[in-house]
Amino acid sequence: MLKSAAVGAYGRGLPGRLFTCGLMLVLATLSSSVRAQAPSPSIFDDLIPELAAKVTSALPADAQVSLTVDVGVDSEDARAIRTRITTLLSARGLRIAEGTTGIAAVAIGCGRNLREYVCVAQIHGDGGDHIATVTRRLTSPGSIVPNVSLALELRPLVSQQTQILDVGVLDERLVVLDVAAITVFERKDGAWRRVRSRPLPVSRPWPRDARGRIRVEGDRLDAFLPSLTCSGRSDSLEVSCAEGQRAWPIGVDNRGLESGRNYFKTPAGAIFYNAAPLGAATNDDAIALTASCEPGTYVAAVSPGERFEGGDLLQLSRVADGRLVQAASPVTLPGVVTALWAQPNQTSAVVVSHDVRGGRYDAFQTAISCSR
Repeated sequence: MLKSAAVGAYGRGLPGRLFTCGLMLVLATLSSSVRAQAPSPSIFDDLIPELAAKVTSALPADAQVSLTVDVGVDSEDARAIRTRITTLLSARGLRIAEGTTGIAAVAIGCGRNLREYVCVAQIHGDGGDHIATVTRRLTSPGSIVPNVSLALELRPLVSQQTQILDVGVLDERLVVLDVAAITVFERKDGAWRRVRSRPLPVSRPWPRDARGRIRVEGDRLDAFLPSLTCSGRSDSLEVSCAEGQRAWPIGVDNRGLESGRNYFKTPAGAIFYNAAPLGAATNDDAIALTASCEPGTYVAAVSPGERFEGGDLLQLSRVADGRLVQAASPVTLPGVVTALWAQPNQTSAVVVSHDVRGGRYDAFQTAISCSR
């Protein structure tokens, strides 16, 4: 089934572009965090007649067709599109059937990138596989100017001398992944206190630019490292690790960090460093964020080469008419950024900076704040 994801294919010294991965069209659409901003069914309806014509032309007359529709996580849009496309395909002589073997299969996905609404049909029949695509350019919604004042807020989490790779943030607990261990901190007397730690079974040298991700859901944790994956419980730190390359949870199909490198590859071989909407491609590191008080697509990014006395700058931009427009004053960090990871709901992110002079790594939680 076709899927969509927020993608900026770029990295340290790597060119940026929107790309396709095999039969999966990768769109600059933000998953569940922008559920309320999904295009209305009437906008998709405008694409369906042309898509139906393309599907019909790729299949024999009177063919039996099994049909699936995926529009991100919006079930109402999926139902509306399914009804519309079923009517149009039936009117063109195709027979829609469910759960039947030996018939043509059509998988439809609709979404939005920075410039267009897109509907794609993946068609599998006796004549082989085909891809049909229909697009319409975005109009006024991308041009709306926010009526609130936005800012990036930084909330200090933890500082230490060992390099921090990522932090899982819970209400009263932090799970810190660094190059040596997984460590749990709990809030006591208004401060974060270390309560337990589990060393990592690292059997090979770290890459020069070490990277890692940790995902914590309830008492379960998963850690993703170069050629190593760990899983277990965050409360007791009962963790088991296995060597080998495995896909990371970054919103884009990937094979995990390439061996000895700091970048990812899609199954089709496209190289990228992190995931964010198009337009962030000129930045060294960028992520997508959402603002609870103001609709729109936002990008938090660190630009290489812009070094100030206080450290790197974290900048917030808003996507408008396919361009990035500054949305808030940049935030100065106390060192060089070494990690920038959006949290699963994309309302906040973890940013880690390295204060070379102070010999420490500082982890912060950043989010978009608003004032009217």
